[in-house]
Amino acid sequence: MNPAPGRGTIALRRAGPDDAAAVAAVYSPSYRLLTFLPALHTADEDREFIAGIIFKECEVTVAELAERIVAFLARDGEEVRLLYTHPDFIGRSAGGRLLEAAKQEDVEALELWCFQANTAGRRFYEAHGFKAIALTDGSGNEEKTPDVRYRWERTRTPRKA
Repeated sequence: MNPAPGRGTIALRRAGPDDAAAVAAVYSPSYRLLTFLPALHTADEDREFIAGIIFKECEVTVAELAERIVAFLARDGEEVRLLYTHPDFIGRSAGGRLLEAAKQEDVEALELWCFQANTAGRRFYEAHGFKAIALTDGSGNEEKTPDVRYRWERTRTPRKA
C-alpha cells in the first residue's frame, strides 16, 4: 500500500527518457493551476514537449515519494527551465528539495522565469534566495503574459589572510 500524499521520504534522482511520461503527468496538472494563463497546449502536446525537448536539452531531476514522481526540475546549465510539483504534493518540500539540490551542482548562479501573476511561485523563489532582476510585459514568452526574471548567486566566503 502506498503512503498517503505527503507521508514517507522524498528521494531525489536523475531522470531518464523512460521517465518522460511520469514527468509530463506532473507538469500538465501543475501548469493548469496557473489559471491566469491561456490554454495553449493539450496534455498530449505537453507529453511531446517533455519527451521531445526537455529531456533532450536539459538535465532532469525528479522527486519521488513511494516510487511516484511528484515533482521535477529541468536545468540547462545555470538556467532552470522548469520546476513543477504535482498539485497533490505542493507545499510538501519536494520543489524546495529539488531547488536546493540544483544549487549544490557545479554552478555559480541559477536563473529562471516566473509569471508575475504567480504570487505563490514568486514567494517560493524569493524564500529560496532568488532575487528579481528583470520584469517584462510578456511579449517575449509564448503566453504573452508578464513575467519576472529571477537569479540566485552562490555566495563566496572571503578567505582569511
